[in-house]
Amino acid sequence: MPASHPDPSTSPRSSQPPRPLLSVAICTHNRSLATARCLAGLGAPRSDIDILIIDSGSNATEAEAIERISTRFGAQHIRLAAMGLSAARNAALAASHGTWIAYLDDDATPAPDWVEVLTRSIAQDPDIAAMGGSILPQFQSRLPSWWPPSLRAVLTIIDTVKPDDPGAADTEPYAANIAFRRDILTRFGGFPACLGRHGVRLLSNEETYIIRRLRRARLKVRFNPHLVVHHEIARERLQPAWLIDRQYWSGVSEAVMLGALAEPRARKAWRMAAHTILLAPLLFWPKSSTALLTLRCTAAFAAGFVHGILTDAPDRVPSA
Repeated sequence: MPASHPDPSTSPRSSQPPRPLLSVAICTHNRSLATARCLAGLGAPRSDIDILIIDSGSNATEAEAIERISTRFGAQHIRLAAMGLSAARNAALAASHGTWIAYLDDDATPAPDWVEVLTRSIAQDPDIAAMGGSILPQFQSRLPSWWPPSLRAVLTIIDTVKPDDPGAADTEPYAANIAFRRDILTRFGGFPACLGRHGVRLLSNEETYIIRRLRRARLKVRFNPHLVVHHEIARERLQPAWLIDRQYWSGVSEAVMLGALAEPRARKAWRMAAHTILLAPLLFWPKSSTALLTLRCTAAFAAGFVHGILTDAPDRVPSA
């Protein structure tokens, strides 16, 4: 009688649920309605995708609403007591099970084919370490005519890259619509705690830090214009004061990021210091004014960069 062999389908290992292909993380703070829209955009639940909602220090009312919404959509809910975007993204990374982890901003609604485009792109090129996609604006009110065209991107917009553009695949992605091989992101330590939104501090560049490290390691990062989310742009952001503050914190973020990457920054620091001295009068201009806005943004960025160099730790960075 031939020896019997165990049926692989009934072995203890095969009885474990398969690892999902994709984990989708939505980090939120006091935005239950936006979170619900983002979740609805992901469509019906799928067995190969798990969804995580990370509540980063919301107030009691919003925290309860976010937990109810997570339950309604079958998402895993994680509540963090303190605010901090990088900490929230890293909590999602630690709790996720997918081969890939994708991050969506809570105010970004994925296009109906977002899941299909991402999973197909992953399957087509297994060597990719990270992938980003288009971020199309949904303005709550019209973009003002005074807004400098060169600064549209600070609103977290990538809407001009076409699939047939030369170099489209090498476009720098933003974290409102980005995905990583989970093992690679884990190996690189996740998102740096010194960067990323934290309360009223508009720190950024946390995804840029990761992307630069991946490219430095010669790992493949690709941009797919067909991977689309629609990003709601709050009307309160379309004010000169917000733009000036955003540019100041962009300068801080750039200085802190370069320090974290151990990249040369002395020459740029001297240049930014010169800009700060030359343009210092513009730093005292009324923030509500639209006059000389591009120059004032340059002055704000330069001042932020200098402050970032001098402090090199966001907890000690002075307010703008």
